[in-house]
Amino acid sequence: MLANQHAGTEVIATAKYRGKPFYHAIIEGRPDLPIKEFPKDARGMKLSLSDQGNTSGWLIPYAFLVKSGIDPRDFFQLREGATFGNNVSMIQQGLIDLGSDMDRGRNGMIEAGEMDPAKVVVYWTSQELPNDAICVPKGFDPALKTKIRDILVSLPEDKAQALMGSGYNGFVPATHADYGIIEEAGRVTGKLKS
Repeated sequence: MLANQHAGTEVIATAKYRGKPFYHAIIEGRPDLPIKEFPKDARGMKLSLSDQGNTSGWLIPYAFLVKSGIDPRDFFQLREGATFGNNVSMIQQGLIDLGSDMDRGRNGMIEAGEMDPAKVVVYWTSQELPNDAICVPKGFDPALKTKIRDILVSLPEDKAQALMGSGYNGFVPATHADYGIIEEAGRVTGKLKS
């Protein structure tokens, strides 16, 4: 969104992770918290968000809170800048009540034995968020743009994984509009100009 706003960069495809072109931001916490409805029941709790450049770890949850009429800095004992792994570790150690993560990261930590899902539960899940974007510069040759997009979209899963890494298994065509939820969050938080 920032590259689009500042330089006109254009989205042409979205990466698929485990077959899906989307993921979710989540807020996790200790299972013993008296939260029936998040964020309403979490006032005054220790919340750790990732750094402000992280979409699922800061931008999306922060925008959700603002749109819910909450100033996160007043409503929570707010910390910023932790990695997802740090948030999970601090929750498991009882140092914080709640922390941001993404469902892909949560699943990976559970599979790797780095998180006990009985000790770290999900209290909030965002709407679907588009995965990583493949972009071209403003004014890029239209025929070449189409050719690149078509090559990416037609890659077999094994070649896509070799290109992108474990879990990533392809691409789908995409446009700027597919990233509208992130653009809106950028405007709500003041990270993007209106």
